[in-house]
Amino acid sequence: MVKKRKNKDIFQFILLTGIVVLLNIISSLEFFRIDLTSEKRYSLSDATIDLLESYDDIIYVKIYLEGDFPSGFQRLQRETEQMLGEFRAYNRQIEYEFIDPNGAEDEKVNQELSQQLQFKGLRPYRLQINEGGGNRVMNIFPGAIMSYGDKEVAVPLLVDQLGSSPENQINTSVQNLEFALANGIKQLVLKRKPLVGFLEGHGELEPLTYLADFARTLAENYNINRFNIRKFRSDSTGEQLSISDQLRRINRFDAIIVAKPRRAFNNLDKYLLDQFIMGGGKVLWLLDAVHAEMDSLSKSAQFISYPVIDQLGLSDMLFRYGARVNTNLVQDMIAAGVSDQRNVYPWVYFPMVMPQVKHPITKDLNAIKLEFASTIDTIIAPGVKKTPLLLSSPYSKTVGTPHMVNLGTLYQKQEEKRYTQKYFSLAMLLEGEFESAFKNRLLPKEDGTENLPLKEKSSFTQMLVVGDGDIIKNQLNIVNPNLPRGTPLPLGFDQFTGTQYGNKDFLMNTIDYMLDETGLISIRSRELKIRLLDFNKLKEGKLNWQLLNTLLPIAVIIIFGLLFNYLRRRQYAAK
Repeated sequence: MVKKRKNKDIFQFILLTGIVVLLNIISSLEFFRIDLTSEKRYSLSDATIDLLESYDDIIYVKIYLEGDFPSGFQRLQRETEQMLGEFRAYNRQIEYEFIDPNGAEDEKVNQELSQQLQFKGLRPYRLQINEGGGNRVMNIFPGAIMSYGDKEVAVPLLVDQLGSSPENQINTSVQNLEFALANGIKQLVLKRKPLVGFLEGHGELEPLTYLADFARTLAENYNINRFNIRKFRSDSTGEQLSISDQLRRINRFDAIIVAKPRRAFNNLDKYLLDQFIMGGGKVLWLLDAVHAEMDSLSKSAQFISYPVIDQLGLSDMLFRYGARVNTNLVQDMIAAGVSDQRNVYPWVYFPMVMPQVKHPITKDLNAIKLEFASTIDTIIAPGVKKTPLLLSSPYSKTVGTPHMVNLGTLYQKQEEKRYTQKYFSLAMLLEGEFESAFKNRLLPKEDGTENLPLKEKSSFTQMLVVGDGDIIKNQLNIVNPNLPRGTPLPLGFDQFTGTQYGNKDFLMNTIDYMLDETGLISIRSRELKIRLLDFNKLKEGKLNWQLLNTLLPIAVIIIFGLLFNYLRRRQYAAK
């Protein structure tokens, strides 16, 4: 009897061992992971997995989130390490380490590292830490430097949001981790870069000055070039090329940015842009419908703003595509600040837009600063989807133009009862199949005998219309003595108030949404449920939780001991 039981135990052991070995062999041949969370918190998107499987060389990641941090940053550190672990599960070529940027004993070494990180593109944050009854201030760099071969890219991991609590910023940053890290890898391994052009020929903003920071950031993921639609190249014989050749030149671009034009578009300009769109090209229309410039206030305390959109000659095109930029100015009580060198005052002509629309482009963005913005209406255009991306606050209104803009309003207390309108559209995304603006119209004349081609309907494409050309304009340094005067500053940074706005992220997200073939931008739509403790309930039931955590384990051990002794006595008593 004993021998039979022994043989049975040996057989069960061998069978169990065989099953374990077989499962290991199967798992080594086919990789899989099981995520039991309701929101699939630990599942990477298909776009990220495809990206991780697209390269076969080492990507080295240095994360500067090591040190004596508050609990929020410690959580961001843990989540970052966990996310990189998920990445390594799909590609073992990812290697990473966490570094304390303030860990050297020699303070000079820490300062040199700080300068290097800022030069590479990581922004420092000043952190106050309570220590020994006093406060200690330290610079931290919540970000990573990724390297792949001879390429290197900076990846900020902390999402900065105006008016948001530190806890919410950490939560948002955790939700954004997959996109931030995957987008950094994409910048390193991307082989084909789409071509983005800055349109010239109508007094647009100068790419080397007022567009410099956005162009520099754009160049990390895209090829960029300037395209003067008015200049026709000459061939080797010195003869000017035809309109058809100019159309072929513009069609090389995947997207065109029209940044605050100030001179009229003629029929030929519009034909070339229209046919570019009909061929599937993307366009960002960043337009001032009203002439209103802050420079005017340097000469006088007031100036007259007046409509200019009709002079540009673009209204008929945009009308056909499904949008109209109105000749008004938006006044908003939720406004960006203007400094008079003594104080900073919110100015109603500078709407500070807090993104409210649920869309991959605007999700978790910082506030966006607009200057003298105009509203946008939608027009019926079959087959075109319109999505308002930027909206004014619930406390806004519009004024018609011509309108006297007076700097004195900066010091006037604004009454809420005068701002009874809300949610004006300030930026509109148009998507679909557009009808040509030249359908059933006369075309520009070709100099030769050949007739110009006309495509009357586009394939699926997209465009963005913004009622403010200054949304893409960076400031030039006149305040910081450590920088040469006239140096382009980061887009969205206001040197007079020291505030960083989300203009650059908004425009970069738009370009990514339109041109990113990897589909990474879709990750930004994911919602991860951050399950936080209710601190009010925790405070009220503090004693109950302390007693429960202290006494329950002891009670369980005592009950288990009594039950074990009872069963043991019963078993041996029966024998």
